Amino acid sequence: MVRALLAALILGAFAQHAAAEVRSVRMIEPRPFGYFLGDTLQRTVEIETGLEDEIVPASLPRVGPSNYWLELRGIEQHAVRRGDARVHILKLTYQMFYAPIDPRKQTIPAAEIAVRGAGGAATATIPAFTFLMSPLREIFPEKSGETAETFLRPDYPNGLRRSGATRTFALIMAALSLGLLALLARELAWWPFHRRPARPFSRATREIGRALAQGGSEGYRAALLALHRAFDAAAGRRLMAADVDAFLGTHPEHGDARMAVDRFFRASHAVFFGEGRRSNPDTFGAVELKELAANLARQERASR
Repeated sequence: MVRALLAALILGAFAQHAAAEVRSVRMIEPRPFGYFLGDTLQRTVEIETGLEDEIVPASLPRVGPSNYWLELRGIEQHAVRRGDARVHILKLTYQMFYAPIDPRKQTIPAAEIAVRGAGGAATATIPAFTFLMSPLREIFPEKSGETAETFLRPDYPNGLRRSGATRTFALIMAALSLGLLALLARELAWWPFHRRPARPFSRATREIGRALAQGGSEGYRAALLALHRAFDAAAGRRLMAADVDAFLGTHPEHGDARMAVDRFFRASHAVFFGEGRRSNPDTFGAVELKELAANLARQERASR
Protein backbone atom coordinates (compact mmCIF):
# COMPACT_ATOMS: atom_id res chain seq x y z
CA MET A 1 0.00 0.00 0.00
CA VAL A 2 2.77 2.39 0.88
CA ARG A 3 4.62 1.54 -2.33
CA ALA A 4 1.55 2.22 -4.45
CA LEU A 5 0.97 5.56 -2.73
CA LEU A 6 4.62 6.48 -3.22
CA ALA A 7 4.47 5.59 -6.92
CA ALA A 8 1.33 7.70 -7.37
CA LEU A 9 3.02 10.68 -5.71
CA ILE A 10 6.08 10.32 -7.95
CA LEU A 11 3.94 10.10 -11.09
CA GLY A 12 1.93 13.11 -10.00
CA ALA A 13 5.11 15.08 -9.42
CA PHE A 14 6.37 14.24 -12.91
CA ALA A 15 3.03 15.13 -14.49
CA GLN A 16 2.93 18.43 -12.66
CA HIS A 17 6.45 19.22 -13.79
CA ALA A 18 5.64 18.37 -17.42
CA ALA A 19 2.41 20.43 -17.50
CA ALA A 20 2.38 24.10 -18.51
CA GLU A 21 3.32 26.47 -15.70
CA VAL A 22 2.19 30.08 -15.39
CA ARG A 23 4.51 31.57 -12.80
CA SER A 24 3.41 35.20 -12.92
CA VAL A 25 1.49 37.81 -14.91
CA ARG A 26 2.90 41.33 -14.83
CA MET A 27 1.01 44.30 -16.28
CA ILE A 28 2.52 47.54 -17.55
CA GLU A 29 -0.46 49.86 -17.82
CA PRO A 30 -0.75 53.33 -19.40
CA ARG A 31 -2.08 56.34 -17.50
CA PRO A 32 -5.64 55.78 -16.22
CA PHE A 33 -7.00 59.22 -17.21
CA GLY A 34 -7.00 61.90 -19.90
CA TYR A 35 -8.45 59.99 -22.86
CA PHE A 36 -10.72 61.46 -25.53
CA LEU A 37 -12.76 60.15 -28.42
CA GLY A 38 -10.46 58.39 -30.93
CA ASP A 39 -7.44 58.10 -28.60
CA THR A 40 -5.41 54.90 -28.36
CA LEU A 41 -3.76 53.23 -25.39
CA GLN A 42 -1.35 50.33 -25.13
CA ARG A 43 -1.27 47.64 -22.45
CA THR A 44 1.83 45.47 -22.02
CA VAL A 45 1.48 41.99 -20.53
CA GLU A 46 4.46 39.89 -19.37
CA ILE A 47 3.54 36.24 -18.75
CA GLU A 48 6.29 34.19 -17.14
CA THR A 49 6.09 30.46 -17.85
CA GLY A 50 8.26 27.37 -18.00
CA LEU A 51 11.07 27.33 -20.52
CA GLU A 52 9.27 25.06 -23.01
CA ASP A 53 5.78 26.51 -22.62
CA GLU A 54 3.99 28.29 -25.50
CA ILE A 55 1.00 30.62 -25.72
CA VAL A 56 -1.91 29.17 -27.68
CA PRO A 57 -2.49 31.66 -30.54
CA ALA A 58 -6.21 30.92 -30.74
CA SER A 59 -6.66 32.07 -27.12
CA LEU A 60 -5.36 35.59 -27.79
CA PRO A 61 -7.95 38.40 -27.96
CA ARG A 62 -9.30 38.83 -31.47
CA VAL A 63 -8.23 41.96 -33.35
CA GLY A 64 -11.24 44.10 -34.19
CA PRO A 65 -14.23 45.61 -32.38
CA SER A 66 -14.60 44.36 -28.80
CA ASN A 67 -17.88 46.25 -28.23
CA TYR A 68 -19.64 49.35 -29.52
CA TRP A 69 -17.03 51.76 -28.16
CA LEU A 70 -13.77 49.75 -27.98
CA GLU A 71 -11.62 48.22 -30.72
CA LEU A 72 -8.45 46.15 -30.43
CA ARG A 73 -6.24 47.57 -33.18
CA GLY A 74 -3.31 45.15 -32.95
CA ILE A 75 -1.30 42.64 -30.94
CA GLU A 76 2.50 42.45 -30.87
CA GLN A 77 3.93 39.25 -29.44
CA HIS A 78 7.44 38.01 -28.69
CA ALA A 79 9.22 35.95 -26.02
CA VAL A 80 12.55 36.24 -24.18
CA ARG A 81 14.41 33.85 -21.92
CA ARG A 82 15.15 34.83 -18.32
CA GLY A 83 17.11 32.17 -16.45
CA ASP A 84 15.07 28.98 -16.32
CA ALA A 85 11.88 30.78 -17.37
CA ARG A 86 10.38 32.14 -20.52
CA VAL A 87 8.65 35.52 -20.58
CA HIS A 88 5.96 36.07 -23.20
CA ILE A 89 5.45 39.78 -23.89
CA LEU A 90 2.15 40.94 -25.39
CA LYS A 91 1.46 44.53 -26.44
CA LEU A 92 -2.24 45.22 -26.89
CA THR A 93 -3.23 48.45 -28.63
CA TYR A 94 -6.81 49.67 -28.11
CA GLN A 95 -8.73 52.59 -29.59
CA MET A 96 -11.75 54.23 -27.95
CA PHE A 97 -14.81 55.49 -29.81
CA TYR A 98 -16.86 56.58 -26.82
CA ALA A 99 -17.98 60.22 -26.70
CA PRO A 100 -18.86 61.00 -23.06
CA ILE A 101 -20.78 64.13 -22.14
CA ASP A 102 -18.98 64.25 -18.77
CA PRO A 103 -15.87 62.51 -17.35
CA ARG A 104 -16.72 58.82 -17.43
CA LYS A 105 -14.97 55.65 -16.29
CA GLN A 106 -14.68 52.91 -18.87
CA THR A 107 -13.33 49.38 -18.40
CA ILE A 108 -11.46 47.10 -20.75
CA PRO A 109 -12.63 43.62 -19.77
CA ALA A 110 -10.35 40.86 -18.50
CA ALA A 111 -9.13 38.11 -20.85
CA GLU A 112 -7.95 34.53 -20.44
CA ILE A 113 -4.78 33.38 -22.24
CA ALA A 114 -4.08 29.66 -22.63
CA VAL A 115 -0.50 28.42 -22.15
CA ARG A 116 0.42 25.00 -23.55
CA GLY A 117 3.17 22.73 -22.27
CA ALA A 118 4.38 19.24 -23.12
CA GLY A 119 2.11 17.58 -20.58
CA GLY A 120 -0.89 19.90 -20.35
CA ALA A 121 -2.19 23.47 -20.38
CA ALA A 122 -2.65 26.34 -17.94
CA THR A 123 -4.40 29.70 -18.01
CA ALA A 124 -3.05 33.21 -17.52
CA THR A 125 -5.54 35.98 -16.71
CA ILE A 126 -5.10 39.50 -18.08
CA PRO A 127 -6.93 41.68 -15.53
CA ALA A 128 -9.46 44.35 -16.45
CA PHE A 129 -8.29 47.95 -16.82
CA THR A 130 -10.36 50.96 -15.80
CA PHE A 131 -9.57 54.45 -17.06
CA LEU A 132 -11.22 57.84 -17.26
CA MET A 133 -12.48 59.38 -20.50
CA SER A 134 -13.09 63.10 -20.83
CA PRO A 135 -15.64 64.98 -22.96
CA LEU A 136 -14.60 67.11 -25.90
CA ARG A 137 -16.83 70.06 -24.88
CA GLU A 138 -19.03 71.36 -22.12
CA ILE A 139 -22.40 69.78 -21.47
CA PHE A 140 -24.20 73.11 -21.91
CA PRO A 141 -21.83 75.44 -23.80
CA GLU A 142 -24.60 77.96 -24.42
CA LYS A 143 -24.50 78.95 -20.72
CA SER A 144 -21.06 80.48 -21.23
CA GLY A 145 -22.17 82.33 -24.33
CA GLU A 146 -20.76 79.87 -26.85
CA THR A 147 -22.72 78.67 -29.86
CA ALA A 148 -22.29 75.95 -32.42
CA GLU A 149 -20.35 78.40 -34.60
CA THR A 150 -17.80 79.06 -31.84
CA PHE A 151 -17.11 75.65 -30.27
CA LEU A 152 -17.24 73.57 -33.46
CA ARG A 153 -14.05 73.63 -35.48
CA PRO A 154 -14.16 73.95 -39.28
CA ASP A 155 -13.41 70.97 -41.49
CA TYR A 156 -9.78 70.40 -42.34
CA PRO A 157 -9.17 71.69 -45.88
CA ASN A 158 -8.19 69.13 -48.49
CA GLY A 159 -4.75 69.58 -49.96
CA LEU A 160 -4.43 70.14 -53.69
CA ARG A 161 -1.96 68.03 -55.61
CA ARG A 162 -0.38 69.00 -58.91
CA SER A 163 -1.62 66.73 -61.68
CA GLY A 164 0.41 68.06 -64.61
CA ALA A 165 2.85 65.13 -64.77
CA THR A 166 0.05 62.58 -64.36
CA ARG A 167 -2.05 64.25 -67.04
CA THR A 168 0.89 64.35 -69.46
CA PHE A 169 1.64 60.68 -68.86
CA ALA A 170 -2.02 59.78 -69.39
CA LEU A 171 -2.13 61.71 -72.69
CA ILE A 172 1.05 60.01 -73.92
CA MET A 173 -0.34 56.57 -73.05
CA ALA A 174 -3.64 57.42 -74.76
CA ALA A 175 -1.85 58.52 -77.95
CA LEU A 176 0.29 55.37 -77.90
CA SER A 177 -2.81 53.21 -77.44
CA LEU A 178 -4.53 54.90 -80.39
CA GLY A 179 -1.46 54.33 -82.55
CA LEU A 180 -1.31 50.64 -81.65
CA LEU A 181 -5.05 50.34 -82.30
CA ALA A 182 -4.57 51.84 -85.76
CA LEU A 183 -1.80 49.34 -86.54
CA LEU A 184 -4.02 46.49 -85.38
CA ALA A 185 -6.93 47.77 -87.49
CA ARG A 186 -4.69 47.90 -90.55
CA GLU A 187 -3.37 44.38 -89.94
CA LEU A 188 -6.88 42.96 -89.51
CA ALA A 189 -8.40 45.13 -92.27
CA TRP A 190 -10.83 46.94 -89.97
CA TRP A 191 -12.45 50.22 -91.03
CA PRO A 192 -11.04 52.45 -92.49
CA PHE A 193 -8.44 49.97 -93.75
CA HIS A 194 -10.96 47.42 -95.04
CA ARG A 195 -10.18 48.38 -98.64
CA ARG A 196 -6.44 47.84 -98.48
CA PRO A 197 -4.73 46.04 -101.42
CA ALA A 198 -5.36 42.30 -101.51
CA ARG A 199 -2.68 39.90 -100.32
CA PRO A 200 -3.03 36.88 -102.60
CA PHE A 201 0.09 35.09 -101.36
CA SER A 202 -1.06 35.40 -97.74
CA ARG A 203 -4.39 33.87 -98.73
CA ALA A 204 -2.65 31.17 -100.75
CA THR A 205 -0.49 30.21 -97.75
CA ARG A 206 -3.60 29.29 -95.79
CA GLU A 207 -5.14 27.42 -98.74
CA ILE A 208 -1.92 25.46 -99.32
CA GLY A 209 -1.82 24.39 -95.70
CA ARG A 210 -5.38 23.08 -95.91
CA ALA A 211 -4.75 21.31 -99.22
CA LEU A 212 -1.56 19.58 -98.09
CA ALA A 213 -3.30 18.44 -94.92
CA GLN A 214 -5.51 16.23 -97.12
CA GLY A 215 -2.44 14.27 -98.25
CA GLY A 216 -1.89 12.39 -101.49
CA SER A 217 -1.38 13.62 -105.01
CA GLU A 218 -4.74 15.40 -105.16
CA GLY A 219 -3.88 17.53 -102.14
CA TYR A 220 -0.51 18.38 -103.68
CA ARG A 221 -2.16 19.36 -106.98
CA ALA A 222 -4.66 21.56 -105.12
CA ALA A 223 -1.78 23.28 -103.31
CA LEU A 224 0.00 23.95 -106.62
CA LEU A 225 -3.18 25.42 -108.07
CA ALA A 226 -3.63 27.68 -105.04
CA LEU A 227 -0.17 29.17 -105.53
CA HIS A 228 -0.81 29.55 -109.29
CA ARG A 229 -3.99 31.52 -108.54
CA ALA A 230 -1.96 33.76 -106.19
CA PHE A 231 0.56 34.51 -108.94
CA ASP A 232 -2.33 35.26 -111.32
CA ALA A 233 -3.95 37.63 -108.80
CA ALA A 234 -0.66 39.42 -108.10
CA ALA A 235 0.09 39.82 -111.83
CA GLY A 236 -3.45 40.76 -112.79
CA ARG A 237 -3.55 38.06 -115.51
CA ARG A 238 -2.70 34.43 -116.10
CA LEU A 239 1.00 33.99 -115.34
CA MET A 240 2.95 31.34 -117.23
CA ALA A 241 6.53 30.18 -116.71
CA ALA A 242 7.71 32.39 -119.57
CA ASP A 243 6.26 35.44 -117.82
CA VAL A 244 8.23 35.01 -114.54
CA ASP A 245 10.99 37.47 -115.52
CA ALA A 246 8.48 40.18 -116.40
CA PHE A 247 6.53 39.52 -113.20
CA LEU A 248 9.63 39.80 -110.99
CA GLY A 249 10.57 42.99 -112.81
CA THR A 250 7.28 44.64 -111.82
CA HIS A 251 7.34 43.05 -108.33
CA PRO A 252 10.96 43.51 -107.19
CA GLU A 253 10.02 42.57 -103.62
CA HIS A 254 9.96 38.93 -104.75
CA GLY A 255 13.34 39.03 -106.46
CA ASP A 256 15.06 36.98 -103.75
CA ALA A 257 12.70 34.08 -104.45
CA ARG A 258 13.54 33.83 -108.20
CA MET A 259 15.20 30.39 -108.03
CA ALA A 260 12.40 28.88 -105.92
CA VAL A 261 9.76 30.40 -108.22
CA ASP A 262 11.46 28.89 -111.30
CA ARG A 263 11.59 25.48 -109.63
CA PHE A 264 7.91 25.79 -108.70
CA PHE A 265 6.85 26.43 -112.28
CA ARG A 266 8.98 23.56 -113.58
CA ALA A 267 7.56 21.20 -110.97
CA SER A 268 4.02 22.35 -111.71
CA HIS A 269 4.51 21.75 -115.44
CA ALA A 270 5.82 18.26 -114.72
CA VAL A 271 2.87 17.42 -112.49
CA PHE A 272 0.13 18.74 -114.77
CA PHE A 273 1.64 18.04 -118.22
CA GLY A 274 4.52 15.57 -117.73
CA GLU A 275 4.33 11.82 -118.16
CA GLY A 276 4.35 9.58 -115.10
CA ARG A 277 4.69 12.46 -112.58
CA ARG A 278 1.08 12.81 -111.48
CA SER A 279 1.30 10.45 -108.51
CA ASN A 280 4.91 11.07 -107.46
CA PRO A 281 5.57 14.83 -107.29
CA ASP A 282 9.04 14.72 -105.73
CA THR A 283 10.72 17.40 -107.86
CA PHE A 284 9.32 20.15 -105.60
CA GLY A 285 8.21 18.73 -102.27
CA ALA A 286 5.34 19.83 -100.04
CA VAL A 287 7.71 21.39 -97.49
CA GLU A 288 9.41 23.49 -100.18
CA LEU A 289 6.02 24.53 -101.51
CA LYS A 290 4.88 25.73 -98.09
CA GLU A 291 8.18 27.57 -97.51
CA LEU A 292 7.93 29.34 -100.88
CA ALA A 293 4.35 30.46 -100.19
CA ALA A 294 5.25 31.70 -96.71
CA ASN A 295 8.30 33.58 -98.04
CA LEU A 296 6.24 35.25 -100.78
CA ALA A 297 3.59 36.22 -98.21
CA ARG A 298 6.23 37.85 -95.97
CA GLN A 299 7.63 39.82 -98.87
CA GLU A 300 4.11 40.82 -99.85
CA ARG A 301 3.31 42.15 -96.35
CA ALA A 302 6.61 44.01 -96.13
CA SER A 303 5.93 45.84 -99.40
CA ARG A 304 2.36 46.86 -98.50
